[in-house]
Amino acid sequence: MTDDKTIIASVNTESQVTDIKSSPVLLQYDGGGAGKRFLLNQNPIIIGRKAEKSQIWIDDASVSREHCRIEIVDKDVTAMDLGSLNHTYINDRIIESTTKLVHSDMLRVGNVRLRYFAHGNADQLLVDRIYRIAVMDRMLNIFRKEYLLEKLEEEFSNSKSQESDFSLAFLDLDKFKSVNDTYGHDAGDFVLKQTCSVIRKVTPAHYLFGRYGGEELLILMPKTNIQVAHEFCELIRHSIETEVYQYQDTVIPVTISIGVSYSDKTMLSSLDLIKSADNYVYQSKRTGRNKVSSPASPSTA
Repeated sequence: MTDDKTIIASVNTESQVTDIKSSPVLLQYDGGGAGKRFLLNQNPIIIGRKAEKSQIWIDDASVSREHCRIEIVDKDVTAMDLGSLNHTYINDRIIESTTKLVHSDMLRVGNVRLRYFAHGNADQLLVDRIYRIAVMDRMLNIFRKEYLLEKLEEEFSNSKSQESDFSLAFLDLDKFKSVNDTYGHDAGDFVLKQTCSVIRKVTPAHYLFGRYGGEELLILMPKTNIQVAHEFCELIRHSIETEVYQYQDTVIPVTISIGVSYSDKTMLSSLDLIKSADNYVYQSKRTGRNKVSSPASPSTA
């Protein structure tokens, strides 16, 4: 099996379209977070490297802990430097006082550039396309592994610094190889797509759902305790078990095994969280498949 404070987007396509039309947007151009889309739907918004103080957290050494503040007054969006070491720029000019952002302005904090797109502008459709290419799995319409792991590191760090709940689910389709061997790889792709569609329908917007590899999926659940996470995954398991997977003239039986873990004091890194959830997947597989296993399971609680 094992070999992105500001919510960037829902995995629900309709929600993404609604959000992007209703809020101004910053699109990150540089660094490991290139392609991130930040909705300016809070007021004020601090951009900085201090996770617990910043609504837009940028983990880059050139960015100060609290670098600049974005404010929205009526329909105007302004930026103000907060005494940062490497300054805040708009279109390569240092700003020394509160400065209004205009559509297509390039905001730079340290060495990281973010393009500003104003409310209701048609160019935001291009933003969404760039964003999808950068972070979305095009076949499944869920987050790609690289982006998901980046957000996992961020949320894990946030949960530690804020001492808040954070749970993770590792999902693995049962006997997926036999689906490919019996019905063909096109049927396997169909099963994967439909499974992701089922999961998206029941997944809250503040959770992050993505592909880890092959038929392996991850769901990040910020501010969610293990009991709630376990119950949510039971809902997913039941939804998939009862879904009708009709490929051409054949109904393919599909179930899923799920492992759930949470960030406790023994977890030293986000990798520990994945390993723990993966171990619980093995437990689900060993005890008959089509199960959810976690510290909240009746046998382990």
